[in-house]
Amino acid sequence: MNREEKIAEAYLKSSGFNNVAFEPDGNIPPDFSIDGKIAVEVRRLNQHFFTKDEVQGLEEGRLPLFKLVQSSLSEFDLQYKGDSYCVSIRFHRPIQKGSAVKKAIHKALTQFLTTSTPLPCNVKVTENIFFRISSSQPVEGRVFRFAGGTDRESGGFVLAEFKKNFDHCVKEKSGKIKDYYNKYATWWLVLVDQIAYGFDDSEREQLRSIINIDPSWDKVIVLDSLSGNNILEI
Repeated sequence: MNREEKIAEAYLKSSGFNNVAFEPDGNIPPDFSIDGKIAVEVRRLNQHFFTKDEVQGLEEGRLPLFKLVQSSLSEFDLQYKGDSYCVSIRFHRPIQKGSAVKKAIHKALTQFLTTSTPLPCNVKVTENIFFRISSSQPVEGRVFRFAGGTDRESGGFVLAEFKKNFDHCVKEKSGKIKDYYNKYATWWLVLVDQIAYGFDDSEREQLRSIINIDPSWDKVIVLDSLSGNNILEI
């Protein structure tokens, strides 16, 4: 099981369902069955980058980019001369291919090291990637220290972001169960939230008024990814 499936299983069992089977039909939908009658699918509810031709989870671009930055920074360690710098990143999509970004990072940081620049400063790496460089306590053998960054597509008005990504996740899962739908009389979808982390009563009512559930699903349950608690049910 992945992390979301473990959270969903714990929730189902804590709700009093004893006969919860994981992948009852093998590596095809549903992810779980309850008493052999209720099919349950599970998905992470995360933010996405939407373009005309592609939908991508934000972490799919962010995590590889952060790893690339970290590895690129480490390549300067042999140039350590007693000074260390903190480097944070600000970026927005689309992100160029890794080889092009790596080359741009090396060029930008090499220029920084050979230029007398007051700190902190902003350094343009590509059209969509910028570094913020500030002074750091010297760390032996380390020229640059990665200090995280800001994903410009992340965040936004929570309810609007939630609805947009909720609709996408439900639609995606509806397509995946289409060929198996007639095997079970009842289908539930459990979404493990990584966007809002909870709502107050007025927000729940507002979401229920603006969200339309695909008729494939008898129930959609949203769980908090930290506590595993039910934060919304439609």
